[in-house]
Amino acid sequence: MPMPTSSLPLQTPVTLITGWLGAGKTTLLNRILTENHGQKYAVLINEFGELGIDDRLIVQRDQDLIELSNGCICCTVRGDMIDKLLSLRKRRFPFFKRRRFDRILIETTGIAEPAPLLRTFLVEEDVATYYSVDKIITVADARNLQRALEHQSASEQLALADTLILNHTSNLNQYQIGVASEAVQAINSDATLLISEVPTIDLRNVLAASNITFATTQSGTHSHEHSITTISISSDNALDELKVQLWLDTCVQQLGEDLIRYKGFLNIAGIEYRCLLQGVYDLYKVSADGEWPTPPRNEIVFIGHNLKQEFFERGFAAALAT
Repeated sequence: MPMPTSSLPLQTPVTLITGWLGAGKTTLLNRILTENHGQKYAVLINEFGELGIDDRLIVQRDQDLIELSNGCICCTVRGDMIDKLLSLRKRRFPFFKRRRFDRILIETTGIAEPAPLLRTFLVEEDVATYYSVDKIITVADARNLQRALEHQSASEQLALADTLILNHTSNLNQYQIGVASEAVQAINSDATLLISEVPTIDLRNVLAASNITFATTQSGTHSHEHSITTISISSDNALDELKVQLWLDTCVQQLGEDLIRYKGFLNIAGIEYRCLLQGVYDLYKVSADGEWPTPPRNEIVFIGHNLKQEFFERGFAAALAT
């Protein structure tokens, strides 16, 4: 099931930036595009006008692309996201060299759920060959958090994040910040939480490569807003390669769109390296993830609607190696 590390293609990491309306996504993107951080990013957005980039920083401008003095580029996506991603790999006139980027950043609209976009990177073969989603960053407005959480999409944005930024805290007291922090961590306790104003946040912390970690070391269930549930499975016992594939196939077939995202590390019998599971809806992949830094241990998180711990525990037990 997992591919050996040597067979994995050289992929450009992709970061999705999401958050409810007014949370601060545009301010974050403006900083990434204009500051001298030594990295070359390609940023895909909906419209240039919202960013308000200083013209003095623009080296070159095209109809749907601008190139900035720090080496970053910004593209608008008026049509197909897939076409735009593939066009970034095309050779350029006059020397026919491909642009090389350290990372692709994609902004989602304020009311969008990131899961359908995640699915693109699994289902589209050409995209999956060259790109891999490395992390999801969700920006949350601490002042209006409860109002945003009245919408299911806002809850899903928080639940799917690898990094959470709690923004707009400067006019709140410590008690109010604590309440907002507890609210986002109740939805997603495994994400890295950064409490900071976006205009002053350390971009190195925001854009650092994602390392999947799990705040819970024991199996358990956590229920959140809008029936969103997080199921954690942890065990030292090794899994059978064929049985775990049958188990995951059963999960996606029986749960359908109630299963939104699932990720984790798998300890598969007979395989010395750690295996990384990444799944969205009915699509998943398991790939080699290097040596185990600690004794081998299965750590898996399932995120979805009205998920039941017993269902996953039965399937996991049936997938154990004998």
